[in-house]
Amino acid sequence: MKKILVMLLSSFVIQAEAQNNTIQTTKLMEPEKPLMIGGGLVLGGGTGSFQIGLNPELVRSYNDYIDLGLISNIYYSSFRTTEISSTNAKFHKTQFGLGGFARVWPVSEFFLQIQPEYNWTWTKQTNLVINESNKVNVSATSVLAGIGYGRRTENGFSYLSIMIDLVNSQQSPYGMGQLRPQPIFRAGFGLPIHIAKAKRSK
Repeated sequence: MKKILVMLLSSFVIQAEAQNNTIQTTKLMEPEKPLMIGGGLVLGGGTGSFQIGLNPELVRSYNDYIDLGLISNIYYSSFRTTEISSTNAKFHKTQFGLGGFARVWPVSEFFLQIQPEYNWTWTKQTNLVINESNKVNVSATSVLAGIGYGRRTENGFSYLSIMIDLVNSQQSPYGMGQLRPQPIFRAGFGLPIHIAKAKRSK
């Protein structure tokens, strides 16, 4: 009986060791997922107005279901009107923000996203008739959440998403003057960063 138990135990240990070696070998054979850099661009304008923005992001896919990354917001807009309190006025707004995000892909081309961030906004209003200016500087926390459609491979990624600010602070760039959260549309793409690995000396 003891011999049988020893033989069974030895067989189990050998199988476990072989399975462990197979898993480690498989991990070594799998290519490391690259770090991606990308983002989106906002550009627009019209009669008396202009806006430009950039949303750079750094992304790493950890498996087939989860991406984690860092993001920033850089935005500038100007708007001129002749009918604000019967004055000729011009507005300038500059925005800068930093945050992180997680994208969860329950299926291959659709994802859920949560994105906490902190934004600073500098606004300047100038009365062009009497040449007087008024400046307002605010900052606020935002937590964006939403869904999106996209594709990601080892050669890059692209996406289109719609989110809302769950905090909806009146000091955030997404909630100024709005009682209800407004939809935030984002689109972007990215490419892998290829870092040459140093060769090991024999």
